Amino acid sequence: MRLLLCDIGNSFAHFYKDKKVYKEEINDALEKYKELKLFYICVNSAAQKRVKNYKNWVDISPYVDIDTDYKGMGIDRKVLCKEVYDGVAIDAGSAITVDVMQKGRHLGGFIMPGFRAVRSAFASISPVLDVEFDFSVDIDVLPQNTKDALSFAALKSVILMIKDTAGSRRLFFTGGDGRVLSSFFQNAVYDEALIFKGMMKIIEENRLAKEI
Repeated sequence: MRLLLCDIGNSFAHFYKDKKVYKEEINDALEKYKELKLFYICVNSAAQKRVKNYKNWVDISPYVDIDTDYKGMGIDRKVLCKEVYDGVAIDAGSAITVDVMQKGRHLGGFIMPGFRAVRSAFASISPVLDVEFDFSVDIDVLPQNTKDALSFAALKSVILMIKDTAGSRRLFFTGGDGRVLSSFFQNAVYDEALIFKGMMKIIEENRLAKEI
């Protein structure tokens, strides 16, 4: 299926075409692509107001349904869970979302700040804490300097939360920081196109391609 897909987030618009994933600034992308035919999902309310009237853009949100008791679940998380039938879906972007799937049913999930948000929080406390994280830090050894201390805290807190929740389940990572996080787990895969594969599944199941 050769379609143009778009996932509009809070920070960027991510695109998928011909098995390639790329991102652009939201405002630039909405202007650049407004006449093109594509399918999209959107969690950005300001962007949604703009694109809902784009005649060639098809919002697949009304067609997304998962088996869950969770209230207020974002469309991006729902689509991701459509692709993960059994396991833990983890999107490590501006926020880190963790959702547990068991044979097609969503058991629940949680949301943590992404690493950029955590770094910003540290920087707001003191200029001394305004440092880049080092994801190669040894999380099994207590840090001996400030940079390692911040990196250790940010990284290990997320890793332990995921491990405690996942148990022996397989882990499916995506998002900008998904690759580095996946490297800390044995039973894990990283796929930058995971959410787009979920979108394609929804498009195929509902035969939406004919709409464009």
